[in-house]
Amino acid sequence: MRHLFYIGIIFSFFSTCCYSQQFNIEKKYRGNSFLNKVDMQKLEKDCSREDYINSDYSIQVEMDKRCPLYKFGNYFDHVFDSVDKSKVIYQKNGLTLKLSKEAFSLVDEDNYSGTKLTLSLIQNNEIKDKITLANTFTNITNFLAVGYRYYYIAPSGDIYTLSLIEMDDGAGPQTWKHYKIDEKKLKFNLLQIYGRRIQTSYPDDFSVVPNPDDIIDYNSSKFLECLNDETKEGCDVEDLYFYYLELLKQKTTLLVKKKNKPKDSLPLIKKKIDKLCLSKNSLLDLDDNIFSYYPIEIFLCEIKELKQEIKQAEINLAK
Repeated sequence: MRHLFYIGIIFSFFSTCCYSQQFNIEKKYRGNSFLNKVDMQKLEKDCSREDYINSDYSIQVEMDKRCPLYKFGNYFDHVFDSVDKSKVIYQKNGLTLKLSKEAFSLVDEDNYSGTKLTLSLIQNNEIKDKITLANTFTNITNFLAVGYRYYYIAPSGDIYTLSLIEMDDGAGPQTWKHYKIDEKKLKFNLLQIYGRRIQTSYPDDFSVVPNPDDIIDYNSSKFLECLNDETKEGCDVEDLYFYYLELLKQKTTLLVKKKNKPKDSLPLIKKKIDKLCLSKNSLLDLDDNIFSYYPIEIFLCEIKELKQEIKQAEINLAK
């Protein structure tokens, strides 16, 4: 599944071909082009720093060199410093892109405080859409964690953001997003959003990378209870998602053998399910969240549709 992380490059290529307007933004505001082709799993591995505090200085230096995220700090510090309250970074053909800086805080079990940059799409002095382009924040309860969001604005109008949390054991990538400036609808279209394991490409691709460390006991009493009610407290919807996805795969394989169905039946069914569930559950609400998570409703939708497809497959097998 790792190759999916490079779909952003393909989007960028076609976007350049299909859009005449180029968003030529001054270098000190355009961000870092590294972010348009992030491999989240590799980045997580390269940026982990196990036993960093107890390691020799030379080893600490090597750990830091391995992680490209540590190279971005100074650049984005300058971006924040160069924006007072707002800064127009692009203006052409009636369209304006403006950065706005403001302080923010989040209060829950821990308290987080920081600063964020909002990118606004403006026409005729009216804000049509906006996204959180960058941020920096600190856990002010115990100061054990800091977070950042970095970005890149490509000349094609593609925008990429990467959110990360830095702790003693390294910098952990949280969420990578790919937007496209829609000049006709005057909005930032969200095309892709990848968490550390969950990958979404609109309009019809939702996938989860299995955690190799997870061992699921499908015969346990707890899991069987969750099969009866996936909304029950303590049930892991990801485990249920994998269970039903594997079951549908088995049923579809039997149908291919018995009924001479096309071999690509499962991908087509999954694409139909993904399109339906993504259309019902907007991920735009994640924009202001400083931590990576996916709404449980998407998993519940996927599970519901997978169960229906399994039931239909069983009916077809019985004929």
